[in-house]
Amino acid sequence: MIAVTIIVCSLLSCDNNSNGATLLVPTQEPVPTANKISRETEITPTITPTNPISASPTPEIEALFLYNRGLNLLRSEQFIESVNSFSTLIKRMPDLAIAYKSRGAAYYHLERYELAKTDLEKALTLDEDLGGTHLYLGLIHKKNGNLVEAKKELQMAIHLIHPIRETEELLIAESSLANLEH
Repeated sequence: MIAVTIIVCSLLSCDNNSNGATLLVPTQEPVPTANKISRETEITPTITPTNPISASPTPEIEALFLYNRGLNLLRSEQFIESVNSFSTLIKRMPDLAIAYKSRGAAYYHLERYELAKTDLEKALTLDEDLGGTHLYLGLIHKKNGNLVEAKKELQMAIHLIHPIRETEELLIAESSLANLEH
């Protein structure tokens, strides 16, 4: 405990001003001494991992693989296979909003609008800032003739979609919104 106090007091000025402790800035690079290292070693606990590292891939890596596979299938218009890939991902990681958004997009392209809407609404409960989710909800509202909701969703999509990473979705949202207003 004394070693901790010495180290802390050597780093901080312990004056009683209204701001509390003031950090002192050294004028030159400190040179560690054997005595100083041993004091720091005494007070620094060693953290031992509770779970051993496994040789198999982590669920996150598997999820990334499934997501990329589903996304590539979606982009190549293999919508049924894309739905299957995203469904497998959702079974493994049921709280992954982007998986529901992407499966919803695949359902949209298969013209399964109710299934798409269900997935997209689930995605929004998990992450309300997924711009692509608002895009596809806007497109569904447009198909159903609900132009007020379509406009609201498409404007939200344009606001949230990243202009570089999600350029294609942004262009679709902008084009769809422009078509609504004419």
